[in-house]
Amino acid sequence: MFKLLQTFIDIAVWRKGPQDLPSSRFLAVLVLGVYVIASFVQIVFLDLRMRSAVIVIAVDVIMMMTWLWAVLAFFGRGQRFLQTFSAMLGVGVLLAMIDVSVRALQLVMDGPSHGLPTAWLALRFFLIALVMGRILMQALDRGLLTGMALTVAIVYSTGAVAQAMVTRLHG
Repeated sequence: MFKLLQTFIDIAVWRKGPQDLPSSRFLAVLVLGVYVIASFVQIVFLDLRMRSAVIVIAVDVIMMMTWLWAVLAFFGRGQRFLQTFSAMLGVGVLLAMIDVSVRALQLVMDGPSHGLPTAWLALRFFLIALVMGRILMQALDRGLLTGMALTVAIVYSTGAVAQAMVTRLHG
């Protein structure tokens, strides 16, 4: 398990790529389970309602799977889906744990306030675009800007769909 965690850390810091993971459904499902748990922990720290959390996480996973499948198929790299999906989820878990740490530190230092600090949100967005963009770059055999642009499209479209679903639930 430690070796797998180290591989995800290596992917996040650009020492490895999704090709260094096995193309395994078991691994993808295992990492998906950890990702969902980490996402719930992250959302608890952000004070979302549980029904909203379920919708946000479901939309996140479905949109990521759909985008990845479509983009990889478009570029003729469909065989890389499991490795790329596992890499993105694994790095997503790492980022969620950093979010939780930042939020916990904020709660200790400032007391209860809503949301994460703006500076962290901007840095996190840049990290997501850079790290996930590199994963897509390697999976697609394209440039970093292509990977980053696709990552930004995934992030914004997922956020828009999740927001629409949550608004519809509460509206």
